[in-house]
Amino acid sequence: MPTRKKKSTRLRRSAMHGLNGDAKEGDFEAFVSAIIDKGARKKVFTAREVIYREGDQADKVFMILDGMAKLLSYLPNGRARIVRLHSLNHWLGLEALLDQPYEHTAIAVEDVEMVYVSMNDLHLLERDNPRQYCELLKQGYRNLALADRCLADFSTGGIRSRVARLVDFLAKLEYGEAANRVELLTVHEMADMLGVTPESVSRILAEFKRNDILHRMSDHLDEVYEIKAEQLQHEARQ
Repeated sequence: MPTRKKKSTRLRRSAMHGLNGDAKEGDFEAFVSAIIDKGARKKVFTAREVIYREGDQADKVFMILDGMAKLLSYLPNGRARIVRLHSLNHWLGLEALLDQPYEHTAIAVEDVEMVYVSMNDLHLLERDNPRQYCELLKQGYRNLALADRCLADFSTGGIRSRVARLVDFLAKLEYGEAANRVELLTVHEMADMLGVTPESVSRILAEFKRNDILHRMSDHLDEVYEIKAEQLQHEARQ
């Protein structure tokens, strides 16, 4: 299956968005420095590398500094289903806060730079900087809200509208709320998120391209497409 290379085109949005909507990028850098002072470490996971596995003891949490990761849940028949996508400044593995095993398997969609914090270091953060520790708890709530949205948007309605909602979701995840472009996942990954066949996704994407809802940006080497937002939103509402 093809994978996405490290992205040079994705905009680095205001990186504190997932921590404090009013903060600035400098605050984000200060936050990263603060948790590194508490023992956090940086690491780059290459595309398709496993970050952690479902059922493993959750002994650390991870924050994405750049790139994208997916969370997989395995069905009884052994098939993997993508249940969540995470991007810049999102936290993964927050089950560790409750001393629970990891609920999903986390895999890098592309090269992902992360900072990870052990539970011992998190306890120091809780003691020395309770405000930042509370932000972790808030991110846990946001993760649940995101999962609920994915369940509703990607599991109801016709396949065409669900593909449109997924494209819109990816655009906002990658480039922010005012996004006018998107870098698509592979058709297999999109099919896994929607619970449909790759052939169905491929057919609908081809229709979107023919109708110019998705227009390939010729100045990008990656699969980056300009979006006609009004038409895409119309398709998503069907």
